[in-house]
Amino acid sequence: MNWYLFLLLFLMGCSNPYQDLHHSLDETLVIINEIYPEQPSVDKLRQGMLQGLIQGADSHGSYLSEIQIKNLLETVDGGELKLGMILAKCKDGLLVKKVYEKSAAHNTDIRENDILIEFDNISLKDISLYDFLKLIKEKKSYKISFLRKKETITKEIIPSTFVAPSTELKWFKNIACLKFGCINKNAADEVKNHLQTIITHQSLVGLILDLRDCPGGSFEAGIGIASQFLDGHVIVEMQKKKDFSKFCSAGSDTLHKLPIIILQNKSSCSAAEIIAAALKAHKRATLIGTNTGGSATAKKVVRYPHREDGLILTIAFLNDPFGKRIDNEGVEPHIRIEESEISNNKQADIYIKKALDLLLKNPQPGNLIEDGKL
Repeated sequence: MNWYLFLLLFLMGCSNPYQDLHHSLDETLVIINEIYPEQPSVDKLRQGMLQGLIQGADSHGSYLSEIQIKNLLETVDGGELKLGMILAKCKDGLLVKKVYEKSAAHNTDIRENDILIEFDNISLKDISLYDFLKLIKEKKSYKISFLRKKETITKEIIPSTFVAPSTELKWFKNIACLKFGCINKNAADEVKNHLQTIITHQSLVGLILDLRDCPGGSFEAGIGIASQFLDGHVIVEMQKKKDFSKFCSAGSDTLHKLPIIILQNKSSCSAAEIIAAALKAHKRATLIGTNTGGSATAKKVVRYPHREDGLILTIAFLNDPFGKRIDNEGVEPHIRIEESEISNNKQADIYIKKALDLLLKNPQPGNLIEDGKL
């Protein structure tokens, strides 16, 4: 064979770097078809294939069904929570983890730790959270049954338009505490409004930012929140495929160096990590807890051209103000809390206790920790 022709054929074979993946997929489908005792669901095969493919490239990426995309966008954009509850799966149905005030659930007298067992005459024992959301199709009266201390209660509930707040303000005497849920696009404005209330407290000692179990959310809102505690400093660096940029504080320190403590755990992710990393880098806050989740990347929801499902994929890596990748190991705390401490103090919130002790010992403006030391 003419060596020019051989080279051309070789280059054509190498032009598709994923050619072997196509062959592997075809071979795997043939094997499944020949050996597996039932005809598998093509839809399930497709979802599993896409999920594995995306995870192989991006550990923070994921395949998303149509309902998952809808729920994600509603949460980040401040969309409606039709019943106003946070739920978790349990063996008997759906456990109520939180009920928001002025929501449909609150108006129906559903409470935390109730277990939803039936909705619209459909059992919730084996239903997923996503399938449960599909049952709420319109604004009308539904029958809902739930367990409360082994007693079954049945009531009528009417879904309503409800925007869940990103933050809740609590007080521990002269210490303010902002507890974060999902950081939606309105979160920076919420924090700004809370701070206007907080700074009017004449004997204010300090502020606690409780980022525990905060799944993150809006990148822009995370920047906006950190900005309110920093005087023009770099908040985060963004490293895309072809360019690099820095985001800086556009405002000034609202609290004028008053002590701040951040509470964090392994479920503090994404935008929550941006806040923690920025305030730690500029010695503006003392961090208590464990390393954060290590998932702070800029992500984008992408739909497939002719379908309603899609994927969420990393489009940029995020670095702290000193250039350290946040998603590698997460943000390390100044004061570490071990799991054994939490287990041994089930009746008390050891995070809050340590934060209050530290603030009350250091009530004056300035850093609680200098160079890693108390």
